Amino acid sequence: MAALRVPLQAILSGTRAGGPRLLLPLHAHLLVSGRLAASPAALTSLVSLYVRAPPALHRAVVPLLLRAASPSPPPLPCFNAALSLPHPLALRVFGHLRLAHCPDAFSFPPLISSAPSASQILALHALSFRCGLAHELFCASALLRACLRFGLADHARRLFGELPHRDVVVWNAMVNGFANLGCFDHAVECFRMMREEGEVEISSFTVTGILSVCTATADLGRGAAFHGLVVKSGFAQEVSVCNALVDLYGKCHKVDDASRVFEGMADMDKDLFSWNSMLSALHYSADYAGTIKLFSRMRCVAVWPNAVTVAAVLPACAQTAALQVGREVHGYIVTSGLDCCGLLDVFACNALVDMYAKSGALDEARRVFDQMQQRDVASWNIMIDGYASHGHGKEALELFRQMTEVERLLPDEITLLGALSACSHSGLVEEGKDFLKRMKDEFCLEPQLEHYACVTDMLGRAGRLDEARKVVEDAGAVGVGAWRTYLAACRMHGDKERAQEAARMLMLTEESESGGWVLLANTYGWEGNFEELEEVREEMKRRGVQKAAPGCSWVEVGGDNSGSGAVMHAFVSGDRRHPEADMIYEMLHSLISWMRDCSHLSSTTPLYSVELP
Repeated sequence: MAALRVPLQAILSGTRAGGPRLLLPLHAHLLVSGRLAASPAALTSLVSLYVRAPPALHRAVVPLLLRAASPSPPPLPCFNAALSLPHPLALRVFGHLRLAHCPDAFSFPPLISSAPSASQILALHALSFRCGLAHELFCASALLRACLRFGLADHARRLFGELPHRDVVVWNAMVNGFANLGCFDHAVECFRMMREEGEVEISSFTVTGILSVCTATADLGRGAAFHGLVVKSGFAQEVSVCNALVDLYGKCHKVDDASRVFEGMADMDKDLFSWNSMLSALHYSADYAGTIKLFSRMRCVAVWPNAVTVAAVLPACAQTAALQVGREVHGYIVTSGLDCCGLLDVFACNALVDMYAKSGALDEARRVFDQMQQRDVASWNIMIDGYASHGHGKEALELFRQMTEVERLLPDEITLLGALSACSHSGLVEEGKDFLKRMKDEFCLEPQLEHYACVTDMLGRAGRLDEARKVVEDAGAVGVGAWRTYLAACRMHGDKERAQEAARMLMLTEESESGGWVLLANTYGWEGNFEELEEVREEMKRRGVQKAAPGCSWVEVGGDNSGSGAVMHAFVSGDRRHPEADMIYEMLHSLISWMRDCSHLSSTTPLYSVELP
């Protein structure tokens, strides 16, 4: 009897905390004690618990309602609570509801939200109209969201125009619905109308909806204007709004503005979406070192990553060869249940293989590759290119054979480029020439500049300059950029006349950029022919040729085997802003002097590459 004196609310709260294992004992207790028949509130609460329970328990709801229908039917709120079941069961409940009661404004929204097709949305709209509920705001907002979810834009506009009153929820349904549908102009127009009417104050959902439109259209000007509205309206501290602003600035490549918004939030207020938005912003701007540093900060404040985090961090690890951080991410994937061979999609698995391959850990890359349950062409491309880049040409070609002959997958242009690269880096000249021929004859793929350049590089490395020149000439307009590769090969073999000829051919092309000029100038500088080098520099100035962006290197220092404590250092060509630059350059001078003393460098070898404008 003591159990009967326990307040019902305390029992139900305990069931929510204890999970479904307490649901059946509670049901039995309420049934035996008589509370289920005596208390409509108890029945409604029990139905709500069954609705939130695992799917296996959902079918108990309809019999529960039918047994409770004697001598009088359960109250309408009890039926309404059961309408949040999956749609087929909810329709059965709705049928029994209509036999006992008239639906109210809370009866239709759960049915509308779970409807699986546009035809059912239209049928429910017609039924709600017959019941006089279609223009009730709670029901109308659900109808508007559902119509726009299924692309019924005209139907949504008509319903919206018929509403005698509109609250902020209805306006948000229109703005966000059009935004999700890709009708960005209509979303902006709804927002403008909302502001012009002036009867309803905007909410954070309004702001995030319109910011998502600016993000999708890369409309930075309008997005910055809305940022001003955010500050003026007092939403600048809303986490969801700040996340939307970070996403907007990041995807518009304004990473400084994104960082300013992100850092303006307190760490305790940032959620997983905040960190992922900032990580994605750094990723879009190719700030790989910044991505890794932010990931370390994220782990320090005990925010656990998800698949989106992994998709942003792994490419940064791949580009910077940050193997220790990549291993840490992989370890988290396994221990957290995001197992790359199970729950993660093929894209994330490919990112993991790419990280290991680009970091030189080919055995680990192959282990992940072999364990993948599904592989697409990109999976094979990454592994083939990984072997090729590290000089394992035979392994790359064997993998190509497995892909085409065992798995029966058709290679694409990237696959063939990987195979050609494998031949080039491993000196497999005849195999490479055969691949170029098979590309056109067997795989019906038209070689592009990259393929011709790769074959030219392969022949140039082997000293077969005549054959390399013929490949460039045969490529025609498609392979004009391959002259640069041929020029580099001539320079490597010290053939000054061929190099000058290749440079002239390269400079005659409309697509010529600074690369050919730099190679030609470096050829003169290497030989000590500074007069001709100066002529090249002057000609570049006259033609307005600008040197390409400087190269950048990353070095991962410190940390244990798990990757904890590792620090990423970025070095840009010609940049001395590193805090230890003086010490680094002093060590470089010492190393170069030692190499010259040991005859590894000739006395005429310049300390730095020729500096060009």
